[in-house]
Amino acid sequence: MSRNPFVSSNANTFIQNWSLDAVLKSIPATTVASPNSPLAFLHIIERLKTTPREGWRRHGILQGESISDHMYRMSVITMLCPPEHKVDKDRCIKLAIVHDMAEALAGDITPPDNIEKAEKHRRELESMQYIVNTLLKPISEVIANDFMDLWTEYETGKTPEAVFVKDVDRFELICQTIEYEKKYEAQKDLKEFLHVREGIKNDFVKRWVADALSEREAFWRNAGIESIVP
Repeated sequence: MSRNPFVSSNANTFIQNWSLDAVLKSIPATTVASPNSPLAFLHIIERLKTTPREGWRRHGILQGESISDHMYRMSVITMLCPPEHKVDKDRCIKLAIVHDMAEALAGDITPPDNIEKAEKHRRELESMQYIVNTLLKPISEVIANDFMDLWTEYETGKTPEAVFVKDVDRFELICQTIEYEKKYEAQKDLKEFLHVREGIKNDFVKRWVADALSEREAFWRNAGIESIVP
C-alpha cells in the first residue's frame, strides 16, 4: 500500500506545506508500461480509501470514516431523491463519486487548517487537473473530460443536480455526526458540525435533516445530558 502522508501524526504540517510535487514523490510510481492502463489512476484514488476525514480526527475519533466512505454513502443518498424532484439521478451519483476526488492528492482541508478558500480551490483544481490530464486522458479524452466536467459542475454549484448533491454532502455529515455521538455514548458532543444544515436548499432534504435532529435530541435527552443544537 502506498504511503499516505495525510494519515500520519504530521498531517497538519503536511497540509500547511503542501505541494502536488511533494505528494506525488511520496507515492510509488506504477510499473505498468501501457499508456492506456487505468492502474495509475486507480492507485491514486486508492488514497481516498486510506485518507480519514480530518474533522473527526480533531475530536479524537482516530478510526473514523475515510473520504471514500463519505462519498459512497452520499452516492446512495442521491438514489433516495423523491421521483417528483426532477433531477438526473445518474448524474447525481456521478457527482457524488467525483466531487471529493481531488482530495486524494490535496488532502481533506478543514477550517482549522486556516487555508484560504481560494488556496484550497487552487490545490484541488491542480490535483484534479493532474488526475484528468496525466492519468485519464491517455485512457480516453472523452472520459477525462467527463470527470473534469463533473468536478467543475459540483464546484460551481449552479445546476439542480449540483445543488442537490451539495445538500446531500451536508446531510451525510449530519448523519455521521449523530452516529459518532451514539457510538461514543454521548462522550463526544459534535454539535459544531451541525451548522452545515443552514446551507441546505431543497425542502425535502431539510425534512430529512429535521428527522435526524429530532433523533439526536432524543438521544441526548435519554442520556441525561444536555446538548443544544447551535
